[in-house]
Amino acid sequence: MSNAKITSAEVAKLAGVSQSAVSRVFTPGASASKTTAERVKKAAYDLGYRPNVLARAMVSGKSRIIGIIVAYLENQFYPEALEKLSNVLQSKGYHALIFMAGKDMQSIDGVIEEILDYQVDGIITASVSMSSNLTKRCKNVGVPMVLFNRSQDASYMSAVTSNNLAGGKKVAKFLVSLGHKKIGYIAGWEGASTQRDREEGFMSELKSSGFQIHCREVGNFVMEEAREATRKMFFKDP
Repeated sequence: MSNAKITSAEVAKLAGVSQSAVSRVFTPGASASKTTAERVKKAAYDLGYRPNVLARAMVSGKSRIIGIIVAYLENQFYPEALEKLSNVLQSKGYHALIFMAGKDMQSIDGVIEEILDYQVDGIITASVSMSSNLTKRCKNVGVPMVLFNRSQDASYMSAVTSNNLAGGKKVAKFLVSLGHKKIGYIAGWEGASTQRDREEGFMSELKSSGFQIHCREVGNFVMEEAREATRKMFFKDP
């Protein structure tokens, strides 16, 4: 059996269309009639043809790949969010390429450098922050970047996140309104902007209400670590 790869020319011949028609059928956003698309896809299926996505990216300068960086998946919010994000990207003709990184800045920057080698059309960082030097590099090479559930001081960085400062204030206000006086706080990963903003809002609301924090532990957004932090709080001096 021959191991030679099937070409678009062979697909075009079997489908009875031009080679450019085959190219249009397999190019997201390009126009092709329903009849032509059906004939081409059937011919491609019968022959076992798959378009060379990498070659197309080299010609067009568009990979239609979005690199997504995640530092941890212990928080069940992220797997669910990534699933929905990937589904939306696919519906728009894009594909998600997911990279795992450590929580330290050096690891995150190294992963982003690697992603840039894949000629991605954009980068989404979820649960990670990056150095100011690398944010500038991404801007200079023309790769759009969006921070998800994180924020950064650079004015040119786009971010999709909650108002964590206001959220922290609301939690503290709620606890005070119930008459609680010995209030503890379990922090998330302290390198995260979400953790920083939530704690700032929480502490400022306590202070404005005339209270001080009774005890503080760190849970790093990990369920087991948060359980252990809670146990420690129960054994604090009253």
